[in-house]
Amino acid sequence: MENRDTKPKTEDERPMLKMKELVEATGVAKSTILLYAKKGLLPAPVKTSPNMAYYHPLCIDRIAFIKQIQSTHRLPLAAIKGLIREMDRERDISPLLELQSVLFGAAGEKMTLTDFATAAGLTVEQVRSLCAMELIIPVEKELFDGQDLELARQLKSCMERGMDLESLGFYPEFAKKIVAAEIHLRETCTRNLGFAENAALTLELTRMARGLRAYVIDRTLQRELMGFKGLKNRGEK
Repeated sequence: MENRDTKPKTEDERPMLKMKELVEATGVAKSTILLYAKKGLLPAPVKTSPNMAYYHPLCIDRIAFIKQIQSTHRLPLAAIKGLIREMDRERDISPLLELQSVLFGAAGEKMTLTDFATAAGLTVEQVRSLCAMELIIPVEKELFDGQDLELARQLKSCMERGMDLESLGFYPEFAKKIVAAEIHLRETCTRNLGFAENAALTLELTRMARGLRAYVIDRTLQRELMGFKGLKNRGEK
């Protein structure tokens, strides 16, 4: 039996944990813990041999925080990593958490690629093709939500009517330009602000941008359609 004194210890002399102990303490599967560690959401383990690693006791609270945020706000791991980074800097993350919630919303349960394709009535190959064209853009790789599903069904209907979806490539093309300009605007406006003020203004700009995009495009379309009646194309008599 292993002597507990041989375990690596933290700076405050607490014994570190084996993976089995961490799994038992958190109720989270080993594969999930390894994913968290790989993505930098947990302190790096201390490896004492190629097949033995020990984890800081802080991982127990950190994993509980990740589970809570995923449950209440449904944020992707990349967003949660940003929250943890600010927590480690001893900052109040409530403004940032509100911002992340506005950005990512409550999208509902995630679906795997196979389940998503079935729900959308598409093949896996068709879904991958739509993702390659950036007409379907899952927040996390091959994990889809209700918003993705709604659009996939609309795109499927267009495909069934003979539309070449390659012709929709202008949407992601112009979206990237709009987002790049929005990010530049945010950076210009918040450059000299402290953390709390930065988060508050970024939240306000995000809400404004989200509404402005839809408003300007819809109103531009409405004004364009006012110039002709029926379903004729412009220039047709």
